[in-house]
Amino acid sequence: MAEIKIIPARDRSEDIIRTAAYARVSSDSEDQINSYNAQIRYYTEMLSSSLNTVFVDMYADEGITGTSADKRDDFLRLMKDCRRGRIDRVLTKSVSRFARNTKECLEAVRELKTLGISVYFEKENIDTGELSSEMLLTLHSQFAQEESISISKNCRMGIQKRMADGTYKNSSMSYGYEYIDGEIHINESEAAIVVRIFDEYLAGKGAYEIAAEFNKEGVENPRNSLEWYPQLIQNILINERYVGDSLYQKRCTTDTLPFRKMYNKGYKPQYYVSNTHIPIIDKDKFEAAQRIREQKSKVYYRDTPYSRYPLSKKIKCSCGSTFKRKKVGERVSWTCIRHDKRTSVIKCDMKPIHEPLIYEAFIRMFNKLTAHYQDIITPAYRLLQRLSDIGELANTQVAEIRKEIAEQKAQCHLLSQLNAQGVLDSVYFTSRSQELDRNLVQLHKQLHAMLNSDEDEERLAKIKKLAAILESSEQIAEFDEEKFSSIVERIIVLSEKEIRFELIGGIAFNEPIQRKGR
Repeated sequence: MAEIKIIPARDRSEDIIRTAAYARVSSDSEDQINSYNAQIRYYTEMLSSSLNTVFVDMYADEGITGTSADKRDDFLRLMKDCRRGRIDRVLTKSVSRFARNTKECLEAVRELKTLGISVYFEKENIDTGELSSEMLLTLHSQFAQEESISISKNCRMGIQKRMADGTYKNSSMSYGYEYIDGEIHINESEAAIVVRIFDEYLAGKGAYEIAAEFNKEGVENPRNSLEWYPQLIQNILINERYVGDSLYQKRCTTDTLPFRKMYNKGYKPQYYVSNTHIPIIDKDKFEAAQRIREQKSKVYYRDTPYSRYPLSKKIKCSCGSTFKRKKVGERVSWTCIRHDKRTSVIKCDMKPIHEPLIYEAFIRMFNKLTAHYQDIITPAYRLLQRLSDIGELANTQVAEIRKEIAEQKAQCHLLSQLNAQGVLDSVYFTSRSQELDRNLVQLHKQLHAMLNSDEDEERLAKIKKLAAILESSEQIAEFDEEKFSSIVERIIVLSEKEIRFELIGGIAFNEPIQRKGR
């Protein structure tokens, strides 16, 4: 009879657990237990004194409000380090400190659980390493989400009340106006341009023609724009602000998470308030412009859905502009938007490229790669891997710098609190704050210099994906949209005879345009 030997499970109670902590505090929080510096000090002391715990890092976001994780740099860094296998366990004060969005909270926790990483929420006493914890976590994160939604609704109710009684003020004013000491005043130089736009439009000129004239004459550009565009002219022509009125809530925010801004097409009430400021254009002239716009829209407007093509938003010109698709009869070409001399002051002489020529160039490039990828992609991957390994040696220094940054921020936070309480001398507060600011600038510079390894790892993953696609592919005789979308990030048109395919992982190849008859 065969001898059976039972190998008992290994006692893992004495394993070294790589533990990190995450802290977050809103800038207006007065709760000392949850304050930024208190959390940092608490977790640093607790984890550093534990015998079977290695304190990996303190991840902390200060002064961040809202419901999305996208704005929390250290939360994103925590997730990235967890994916790299650097952390076994995460500690945080409560569900509301970890996330205020149920969807994001559960997604993060589930992902960490699949990686074998547990999260412990102290206030709720929830350990995601336990099988029964997800139901509790869902409940508590829902409470946190509802709290955030309630706060958001209260803020919006206050704004809507001010809109309804006419006391609301936009954070910025339309072109032609400016705020001076909280009051709306006319900007004379900009107002003259607004008047000219209406006069020329009523005289028969279109938005394209007006924009082209302004660019040619060097008329001062509107705010946040490099030049005049037809759409800017149209926006001025339909803006009720120029007759002294204000339409509030042109855009609105969704009531549920994730909050998203959108144009208000009847979703929520709007508030039209008359005589909120001095007009630039009289109402008769404004209404005449609207009648002309309405007449033109009946002639030129086409009720056709927007179409997206494989090359859409992927082709760039060497001048820096985007290529757009043009169809004349049965011939389809792609041309630089600045090649259209009617709309742009910056001209581009790049000639249009026939769409099938771009597809043929991709087919040639793809077939070359499938035949020789082991000689091209594999060596690049190995070289980048060696560089990444070298970068990993700096991880200890990176962790130390991050700890120092957290300590400096904690000191800044404490200093501000003491100054607000009147405890500190103003001269000392100023000099000490400046010193801490200088230290933080230097630390961030050092940190930035060491973070190239993060980009290298992303490039490595993309190059590995590219190699896998090429390895599993055969040569193609026709354009393959799926393969094109999978490996091409961008196409740069270098000249009418050559284009460059920029692939995932930062690898690029030039390919000639083989025009027929040449």
